[in-house]
Amino acid sequence: MKSFHCQVCGQLIFFENAQCLRCLNTLGYLPELEVMSALEGTGNGLWRAIAQEAGAGLYKSCRNSLDWHACNWMLPANSDFEYCLSCRLNKTIPDLSEPANLDYWRKLEQGKRRLIYSLMRLGLPVVAKRQEDDDGLAFEFLRTVDVPMLDEDEPPVMTGHKNGMITVNVTEADDLERERIRLHLNEMYRSVLGHFRHESGHYYWQRLISNSPQLSQFRALFGDETQDYQTALKSYYKQGPVSRWQSSFISAYASSHPWEDWAESWAHYLTIVDALETASHFGVVVSIERSHNLFPPVDSYRTASFDEMLNQWLPLTYAVNSINRSAGHHDLYPFVLPPPAVAKLQFVHQVIKAAAGQ
Repeated sequence: MKSFHCQVCGQLIFFENAQCLRCLNTLGYLPELEVMSALEGTGNGLWRAIAQEAGAGLYKSCRNSLDWHACNWMLPANSDFEYCLSCRLNKTIPDLSEPANLDYWRKLEQGKRRLIYSLMRLGLPVVAKRQEDDDGLAFEFLRTVDVPMLDEDEPPVMTGHKNGMITVNVTEADDLERERIRLHLNEMYRSVLGHFRHESGHYYWQRLISNSPQLSQFRALFGDETQDYQTALKSYYKQGPVSRWQSSFISAYASSHPWEDWAESWAHYLTIVDALETASHFGVVVSIERSHNLFPPVDSYRTASFDEMLNQWLPLTYAVNSINRSAGHHDLYPFVLPPPAVAKLQFVHQVIKAAAGQ
């Protein structure tokens, strides 16, 4: 994630901000320009963007900002749409008459917007399913109580992906419930943003790998995805991960099926790319060598070399984990990357670069 500053007063601002906390100016994100801009009201619900990149263009707020204060993305004033690029991907939002659903939904939207930011920065196709039914992307945020026809004997709403539709259980935005599930499943890491990154991996496997020339290379690295998926997952949850999974996989869950191995690797790659950009924009460069030789900062979203990213990523993780331990917390990055996992991340890198025409 880039760092942003208010164009009026110079204050550091963050991706989720809708107002500068120093000068109180209204802020909005301009997705086509990848910039946060201070805004100047012009009447009739329109705003003039102060950011130089916008050329003093006129914008309007997303409908979810006007109705629910749930979005800070802007649309060009002449757009035919009421909702921003991110919110147009929504098929279903939770029942906002239910207690706590509004707060949960806002947290989910924050995670989704960070995902869409990354996908756009990488140059990947982001098209709403309502525009391209076969290849498009859509989201539905559900709770069991939001599904009136759900029988008591039916399983609860499951987070997952099917044919471009990403479903997220709203309770994943409940910190206590998400932590309970994480501990129950013995997971090292579980977050709202992590869910979005993982499920988007399933979507892009279907769009970029399935029936493509890269399928044979995928199978050489990840295995044969034609093995029965449901049987593989049942075996994983009943018997646990394969033995010595740490030597080949990025996580225990990645060992359950080649599709999950890909999705975990994809999510991990997005984490690396975004965290490296954040570190770079804050001037954080780490060396673990006694000579303190530093690798030059890398544009993680644009570099052609995954090795350059890895050379900066590993020292950064050692540093942030050490800082967390010094503060009495668990590792911020509780993963080890064995050589086969690194090869899979390299493949993800190649697939994304090819899809973006880089």
